[in-house]
Amino acid sequence: MATGETTGIPGRHGAERGIGDKAAVALPTRTAPMPTRRALACLALLAALATPTAARELGRAPELRILGFSADGRHFGFEQEGGDGVNEKGAFAVDVVDATTGRSARGFPRGVTQVAWDSEAADPRRAAMRGFRFSEDDEASATTAAVRRWTRGVTQRPLRALRLTDPGRRLGGQALTDLTETSGPVRVMGEPDIIGAHPGTAMKYTVTAQMPVPEDPDLACRERATGEAHTLTVTLKPEIPSWDAEAATRAPKAFREQSAALPFILPPKTCFHQARVTDVYRSG
Repeated sequence: MATGETTGIPGRHGAERGIGDKAAVALPTRTAPMPTRRALACLALLAALATPTAARELGRAPELRILGFSADGRHFGFEQEGGDGVNEKGAFAVDVVDATTGRSARGFPRGVTQVAWDSEAADPRRAAMRGFRFSEDDEASATTAAVRRWTRGVTQRPLRALRLTDPGRRLGGQALTDLTETSGPVRVMGEPDIIGAHPGTAMKYTVTAQMPVPEDPDLACRERATGEAHTLTVTLKPEIPSWDAEAATRAPKAFREQSAALPFILPPKTCFHQARVTDVYRSG
């Protein structure tokens, strides 16, 4: 998952809000250790309607449940539940990525996120909650339990049709609840390999996410009343083995850097801090 961390104005309880949207990085194809007919596919999903996350200092993060890959590796789905501990309304969302486009599959995402509650009409996060009915006079109608029931109801049939039977496996990343300071990009390898002095033969990759946003030293972004369109770019870069400098020459496709540039709407009254990758999955 690539998470954009942001800071915002004080919320209802006086806490400084940090709201970000998450993107999944799925690796849906198998690769041979060195020469391969096609590079490992980088599937980046802009979870514009996935559950927003809190700033790390809040010690609160949404729960993530992987629904899995389809047998052909084309589709990858997941659920997210919970929010930043500030918005009093519920949050639960389901998204499925199409590997052929790098975007959400038709009919997805569905659900309600804490960012979506206050989003503008043109914000794609608003589209995911189309059809959801709640009453401002009935708090129970806007709880996570109510959102979960509705979301699972409207996604049951399309999810069944996609047959996400392959659980896949997590190659690496950083848990949203991990407060450890880190530097540098996430590094993963495609297959289990020898650990120790031997460099091994498995393909290794760095996965990064970035979203260029103009500098705002006065933090006027905290008072911005409308959403702001940006581009989130997730990049998968194969590493050339230190012991085989000619590897990329022999298999250029296997070592080709791949990026997915996705539209990202920064919510009103929020400031972008950074984008980071938290989870990398692959099929099979």
